[in-house]
Parts: sequence; C-alpha cells; structure tokens
Amino acid sequence: MLAHLQDGMRQGAAGKDIWHMSDSKQRYSDSSRSYIGNDVPGSMVDQGRYDRSKDRETRWNESWKRQPVDLNDIVSRFTPGAQGRRRGVKYVFENARWRIDADMVAGYLRIYDKRTKKNVKLNGLPGSNKETHFKILKRREM
Repeated sequence: MLAHLQDGMRQGAAGKDIWHMSDSKQRYSDSSRSYIGNDVPGSMVDQGRYDRSKDRETRWNESWKRQPVDLNDIVSRFTPGAQGRRRGVKYVFENARWRIDADMVAGYLRIYDKRTKKNVKLNGLPGSNKETHFKILKRREM
C-alpha cells in the first residue's frame, strides 16, 4: 500500500521511495478511491453504477487482462495534455478527436474515436468489442 509522504513522493510497500508527478494514472487512481470511498456509500445511483461495474469486471476481467495498458501511455498517445474528469463511474480524458473512458471500479478503459463514432484498438482502428477493452495496469505493474 502506498503511504503519502510529501507532494509527489510516495513510499512503496518495500519502503522504497517512488517519485512521480501527478500524472494521468495518479489522478485516475485518486478519483477512483474517492468515488468508491465517498460517493458510492452515500448514493443509490452510484451504488447501482458500482454494482454494474463490478458485474462487468467479474464477467470480463480475464479477457481484459490479455490487453494490459499503461494509462499514462494511452493518454499521451491519444489525448496528450488532457487532465481528465469524473463522469459517473468513468474517468474521462478527452480532446477534439478522441475520448478515453476509464472505468474507476473495474479498472479497464476504452478508446473512442469521435470521427468514426467507434471504439478502437491500440492502433486507432475500429475493432470488435473484445479487441477494444484494455485492462489498466496498476502502478507497480507499470
């Protein structure tokens, strides 16, 4: 478990200091913790979103794990500079062309091409439902 030390500095489980700026992964993770810990318990709507997201994770997680991605890399490639914002159970990074929808509960993302109005594979081309779901790597896996 990461323990907060000072701005940008965290300590890993092995006691090693890990330095990183507030990046896309950190903002997503912080928002996810806040959503699950604060919003879900106090809202029937958010509890329903949480439950549906957990159901999706149970059903599809093994499939998503076949396509693991580093959230920072995906944001840099498709929506460089986007800060992201919460939208329901999703954390969304967006620019004029692309939208990255990262599920804060189930830990997967999809990349949406606004021009073609389709979810895409990592190469930016449209793909099947299975080909367009990606498991977000945990910080220690990045």
